[in-house]
Amino acid sequence: DVYKEEDLGPKLFRFNNIVYARTDYEILDFQGNLLKLSFIEPDPDNRPSDIMPCVLYLHENCGSRVQGLNLKLYLLKRNINICAFDFAGSGQSEGKYISLGYHEKHQVKNVVDFLERLPGVGNIGIWGRSMGAATTLLYTPTDKRIKCIVVDSPFSNFRKLAKEICLNEVKVPGLLIEGAISIIGTTVYNKNGMDINDIKAIDTVKNCYVPAFFIHAEDDTFVKYKHSEKLFQNYAGNLKKLKGVTGGHNGARSRQWLAEVGEFFADYLIPGHLDSKLNKTIKINNPNDNEGNQKA
Repeated sequence: DVYKEEDLGPKLFRFNNIVYARTDYEILDFQGNLLKLSFIEPDPDNRPSDIMPCVLYLHENCGSRVQGLNLKLYLLKRNINICAFDFAGSGQSEGKYISLGYHEKHQVKNVVDFLERLPGVGNIGIWGRSMGAATTLLYTPTDKRIKCIVVDSPFSNFRKLAKEICLNEVKVPGLLIEGAISIIGTTVYNKNGMDINDIKAIDTVKNCYVPAFFIHAEDDTFVKYKHSEKLFQNYAGNLKKLKGVTGGHNGARSRQWLAEVGEFFADYLIPGHLDSKLNKTIKINNPNDNEGNQKA
């Protein structure tokens, strides 16, 4: 994704009568690539708390941090800061290639390590889309610092996805496609040190336990909805939900869904937020507590 500096938005802006600041950083990833990163938080005089949660946005294979920053308002209104960066080989970061999660999961660790050192950063959640969603599922079991995740349009197994895409494009026997993918896989490994057989989120979700929100367009013709269904079924954690939407693989998500995502992050990143909602629900549903009903 090629973009201009102004596409990142203003360095200072006002929202809900609070002044927010965007700070851009450069960090090195595990391979020595320079990664470009942006972090948005209230200015010091407007912070509701010294310690605030943060959502890290992971973009798709043809995307950049711009997509994540465009979602900031759904988080800022809930007092959650947002961080987004360009994966190596994307946007303004260094690097020749992307690897659909294989190397990206290590870059996520580099960024989370950086966030942990920033003053005022509390609980961390991850919001990923497509490649970013698969990366989220590959990375999360390795890091206890991640408290919850939202995964939009992940693929369960890259080799399986590649075969499905090929079968949609050409009418040849599946065995020929398997052979071609193996040959291409060797070329990819020689260029990028990436083993396409190891990009299997379907294996890692069996060790994922944090609250998870899966979303997938039921009319997605690129990464079929069944990928999220299978991942959801195999996800180890009990606090999980799957939402089917429309709009295809790259379509915009509705404001209603984005607001639901923001509330999901608030539930699991802000201490006491979910408890207060549950208490309010109990009061509303308790016919013996007339005073509680009136207050609610």
